[in-house]
Amino acid sequence: MEIISSIVLAIFQSILFYGKEIGISMLLFSVIGNVIIYYILNKNKKIKNKNGFILIIPIILLSSTYFIFANRIFYILNIIIIILLNLLMYGIVINPKNYLKNYLLNSIELLKSTITGFHEGVEYTKKEAKQHIKTNDKINKDNIKKIAISLLIVFAVVGVVTLLLISADSIFANIFENIGNIFTYINIGSTFSMTIRIVLIIIAYFLILSFILKLKQDYEKKTKEIKNSKNKYAFTIKLLLIALNIVYLVFCFIQVESLFAKINTVEFNYANYARTGFFQLMIVSLINFAVILISNKFNENKERSIKILNLFLVIFTVIIALSSMYRMYMYQMEFGLTYLRMFVYIILITELLTFIPIIIYIFNEKFDFLKWSSIIWICIYCIINYMNIEKIIINYNINNTNSDRSIDYGYIAEIASEDSFEILEGKLEDNNISSLDRLEITRKVLNLKAESKEIKWQEFNISKWKVREKNIDTQKLFNEVIELENKAYEEEFERDIAQSKLDKSDEDYVYKKVISKDEIYVVELTGAATGISQWTIGKITNNGTKYTKINTIEVSAPSKIEFFEDGLGFLEEADGIYCPSSELLITRDSGKTFEVIDFPDGEFTLSDPNGEEWDNCYDYYYLPTREDNGTLTVLVSGGYEGGYNGGKTRAKYISKDNGETWEFVSEVWKEK
Repeated sequence: MEIISSIVLAIFQSILFYGKEIGISMLLFSVIGNVIIYYILNKNKKIKNKNGFILIIPIILLSSTYFIFANRIFYILNIIIIILLNLLMYGIVINPKNYLKNYLLNSIELLKSTITGFHEGVEYTKKEAKQHIKTNDKINKDNIKKIAISLLIVFAVVGVVTLLLISADSIFANIFENIGNIFTYINIGSTFSMTIRIVLIIIAYFLILSFILKLKQDYEKKTKEIKNSKNKYAFTIKLLLIALNIVYLVFCFIQVESLFAKINTVEFNYANYARTGFFQLMIVSLINFAVILISNKFNENKERSIKILNLFLVIFTVIIALSSMYRMYMYQMEFGLTYLRMFVYIILITELLTFIPIIIYIFNEKFDFLKWSSIIWICIYCIINYMNIEKIIINYNINNTNSDRSIDYGYIAEIASEDSFEILEGKLEDNNISSLDRLEITRKVLNLKAESKEIKWQEFNISKWKVREKNIDTQKLFNEVIELENKAYEEEFERDIAQSKLDKSDEDYVYKKVISKDEIYVVELTGAATGISQWTIGKITNNGTKYTKINTIEVSAPSKIEFFEDGLGFLEEADGIYCPSSELLITRDSGKTFEVIDFPDGEFTLSDPNGEEWDNCYDYYYLPTREDNGTLTVLVSGGYEGGYNGGKTRAKYISKDNGETWEFVSEVWKEK
């Protein structure tokens, strides 16, 4: 039965896996392989602990991921985990109930003896073959000898006769000529591949047979008991635990103060503070994990003080782990999610849950903390396999509104697989993404669809099947990629221009004003004549990546300009180089068009007009200023630092509707 089972499994694994991607094949092999091995063990009454078969649940779950998800992040790791879980399962099943550490040793011994005992499978096969021959009445050595001699005689005589007939008849000879041509058309590559496949089947057969034979053997690897050291390590353990607890007490106090007390401080930059630290804190917490286990192991007299110190170390480690997690959260809010950042969360959460059995173990040394810790680890590992981390990362990064940073679509396209196809496809409907970002996503969607070829039944995968069944015009996508590449090139050119404008100092411009990252105004002097200046008004938008030339205007040399948000701006245009008077113009389209503001006449309140008209006294309009409540204020004088009343008074106008209407307030004394 062992030989037949090994042959079946060896051939079955070749059919499922050789030259193919893993899909539903992993689940099929796991189920059928374990059913056959269970049957053999049960028939030989080698099952001593049925509780081990509970591990078949994570084995089946992990095997199923290969035909549910397309992401390859766990592709290799899951193969290793599945093999290890199978070893652990049978290490438990064939041995009596014991602590998990003993089962782990049994599993390691099982793996070691399977590989090193490879030759036993060969010997067993030879032995069974000889036994089968001896027990078969129709076949014995004499019969085999007779058959061999008979075949030699037949081949010799028939060969000679055939050669004679070939030489006697040309038509008859042509038959054998065509047979000879068969060898001419042999594909060397296919022959080599078939040879390798047969070799792998043979190796798999002997490994499987060796594994089955080892399962049938009665052995149990026991752990070595630690020799009594008369508690000579107690002082060292206490000193180490006390020192660590003091250090962690100070550190945790600083963590609480820095992470929470300063949460509303403007100058406290969370992203910079969290940029470093979480990996170090994670490692520190893992070191503490080891210290707790070792110190509790060598606490031979079960001293209560060491247990209490260990408990405090657990508490501080939990705080450190939470601090590390919070740092990561702050960093993630600013820079988005990646696989590495997700794994940090997973490791820390796993560690926090593992402290539950550790605490029980501190006060009850007979408690099998390793078993319960392993249950936690296996459960979490299965959960993260079904979380579809890729979709979580892409979904979060695409929809993250907490950060001012642009979305890294390059990274999204790099990690995306068929699992995230619908998310990427949906994002293409967003009109707010740049051509470069749209190009990255469209390329990925096109590649995923173009690569969705016919798959063999062994490779069946749900995510890949869904993409393959989608009715998408790949030619249309290809044309879109070409168009987007051209548009992205133009945007890159624009971005270079915008950056060159931003790199200039303020002194290089007549005027420069940063309203926001999406609204930056620059006014350049592009021509000049006596008393006349030519200005080019430009606007930088799209997070500082796009420069747009708005307008080119001619003004008198002393003129000034000012912009506010949403395209609102004002031009103080002097009437001549000596500024005897000016007009104030307003624009609402970032300088594309201007119109003169018609201010109403005011009333003389601080001085005697001596019969002069208002327009003759107050005819030089200065650029407006804006109050915190949005009110615009314009002051008017009688010429640049002169004119009416010796330039000591100003007429004051205000607008509460962004320059739509203006009202006179009063005359005011000039501020010194």
